[in-house]
Amino acid sequence: MCFGVSVVLVKSLTRTDSVVRIIFWMLIIQSVLGLVPALYEWRNPPLELWPWILLIAFTGMSSHFCMARALVYADATVISPMDFLRVPLSAVIGWLLYHEQIDAFTAGGALLILLGNLLNLQKKAAKPAEVAAS
Repeated sequence: MCFGVSVVLVKSLTRTDSVVRIIFWMLIIQSVLGLVPALYEWRNPPLELWPWILLIAFTGMSSHFCMARALVYADATVISPMDFLRVPLSAVIGWLLYHEQIDAFTAGGALLILLGNLLNLQKKAAKPAEVAAS
């Protein structure tokens, strides 16, 4: 529910604010919210983990940036279902790089996601009254 609210808020903010400003404030808010549990459980990571931590931070920020840019150009009802494509794509990457097995549930879920996106993207045939009004 919170992710859905976030997408709707970002979509509405793209009408008045730049994507960079939206991402900046999103990162500030998420950092403040994450600080509370982090302080409770904080342990200094070893030095060799910091490049990976920075890579994760950069790719996470890039993901938010790409989502906000996409919301500038398309409606959230198109962007959000497309975001679910990361699930089957992650399974394919796991299969290609790590030789993970793709079971029937993964394949079925991927098929549902792909079919749902195809149905969502199909243009509905215009009704005669809508064509006449145009």
